[in-house]
Amino acid sequence: MQLPMIALAATLALTGPQPETPAQDPGVVESCLVTLEDEREIPAQEAGVLWELNVIEGQQVTKGEVLGRVDDRMAKKQEEVSQYKLTAARAEAENDVNVRYAKATRDVADAEVLQDHETNRIHPNTVPLFDMRRHQLEAKKAALGIDQAEHEQKLATLKADIQQSELQAASLDIERRQIISPINGEVVKRHVREGEWLKPGDPVVHVVRRDLLRVRATLDGNRITPSEVEGKPVTVEVALGHGRVERFPGKVVWVSPGRTNGSDFDVWAEVYNRQENGKWLLGYDMDARMTIHWQQKR
Repeated sequence: MQLPMIALAATLALTGPQPETPAQDPGVVESCLVTLEDEREIPAQEAGVLWELNVIEGQQVTKGEVLGRVDDRMAKKQEEVSQYKLTAARAEAENDVNVRYAKATRDVADAEVLQDHETNRIHPNTVPLFDMRRHQLEAKKAALGIDQAEHEQKLATLKADIQQSELQAASLDIERRQIISPINGEVVKRHVREGEWLKPGDPVVHVVRRDLLRVRATLDGNRITPSEVEGKPVTVEVALGHGRVERFPGKVVWVSPGRTNGSDFDVWAEVYNRQENGKWLLGYDMDARMTIHWQQKR
């Protein structure tokens, strides 16, 4: 029993006391997974034949970019018809000939009534009472004719507004036949080919966002608290092969309100990707190491 103790004493005498291993930073997570921040299956909104699909796998697309279209020839013709109807309706609404004619008719009728009164003032009873009443009725009718003409012009304006709405609906019908990317991203899959029939909701293109990715980590709640990491900057490290390690900045954007596996809690960080020779360095489903700079002030 004495020999092992003597050997240990000799070893300590030669090597000296061993330093204590420092505790790992509670904000460092050695094993994390890089996942997508955003991805979309872009569907067809209207039934029809896929007329064009102008993207391929690996192509970068921007938000609002038209990637393809369902057959829209009939919809475009309907838009053209609606445009002609709107032009005609606007021309009718802007035509005030009837209003001007009604006003001129009223002026003539009013002049006749005034002339009747002036004639009878100078030569009493020259114009019979029956004729005076008839001229007064015609003057009133002419005044009402102005109201009617103005009313018809307002109706024409409303009809023009209706045609404007119909034109907008026809334009929307064309837009709904376009396959439009809702995000900036990369095409990773084309589900159909040109000439195939589509139903509303059928997926056409799968697009994923690559410039901003998500890294999820689980932290020990006994060593660090959610309030200490919420909103804090992070650095994510990934191995790219051949000993190359790259770092990417980001920020904690979500902290789990609950706990998993006892005191542990989850956090998500958004990480900014970058390109090299036109290719994204950080890929989703990569293993990563994340350091949360929890002691850094916001």
